[in-house]
Amino acid sequence: MGGGRRRFLRLTGSAAALALGSAGLSGLWHRGSLPDVSAAGIVPGATTPHDLFAATGADDQVLMREASAGAGPVAVDPPGSIRIRRPQMGAGPRRVGLQAGHWLTQQAPPELGRIITQTGTSWGGITELSINLDMAERVGGILTAHGIEVDILPTTIPQGYLADAFVSLHGDGDGRGVKSGFKAAHSTRRTPFEPRFMELLVNEYGHTTGLDYDQDGVTRNMLNYYAHAWSRVRYATSPFTPSVILEMGFVSHDWDRHLMVDRADLLSEGIARGILQFLDDVPRSKLFSSDLVLPAAPPRLPFPTPR
Repeated sequence: MGGGRRRFLRLTGSAAALALGSAGLSGLWHRGSLPDVSAAGIVPGATTPHDLFAATGADDQVLMREASAGAGPVAVDPPGSIRIRRPQMGAGPRRVGLQAGHWLTQQAPPELGRIITQTGTSWGGITELSINLDMAERVGGILTAHGIEVDILPTTIPQGYLADAFVSLHGDGDGRGVKSGFKAAHSTRRTPFEPRFMELLVNEYGHTTGLDYDQDGVTRNMLNYYAHAWSRVRYATSPFTPSVILEMGFVSHDWDRHLMVDRADLLSEGIARGILQFLDDVPRSKLFSSDLVLPAAPPRLPFPTPR
């Protein structure tokens, strides 16, 4: 993808610094304006229950005290659950976040340190990163033409990112050039709309590409993808944001790679149609209409890493 086709928005000011932390991130490629975190209802407590961050030091303790004060979770019903107040989303265009997997990973903050060296797979001189970026831009262009505000996001996404939908785009590799197919996953303790979102995305992508769905290849890392793990990772989507990770195919497989490189327009149409169908099925008035009542966090597991 040519540099002229990618634009970078340098984030300045305290609000942007709060949204992106101290990662030194150079910016976001975007087709709309950067989400106003405060206006979108992402305030301490609205998406940060008591167990949001695992306490690893004094700073984390402070964050947890702030999260549980004032506007924190307002009820515990049923026992063993937490309530997260719904964000106040106005009218205006729908918003979709598209994460280009492994983009700007080297600029990830210390909390994501274990993924800094994970630059994605490659085969025959074709890198997963180049495919992910190209596909994100293509899908973004289609959505923009339908009046959708689009943020193309790197490894480090804004804390508590709030949107009508979020898709993390990745490619796979088996090191042998044998495996073929695509797969998707969403996490738990999140909005109830994610299963429907993934179903529409998988159906449209499979129908468009003709690739088989690799259900057996869905890994624990995918199910616990860090960008969806709002209760353990700061740089994760809001639990109100329907979020799916999509492994588009195997970069190591000749046919899958051909589709992702030479038929990228076809694949991007399948992804965009799945997203648009979901937005049509679930209006914003429904998506953000109710508080989330979720099970309390289970014991913390080892930090999951992206593929």
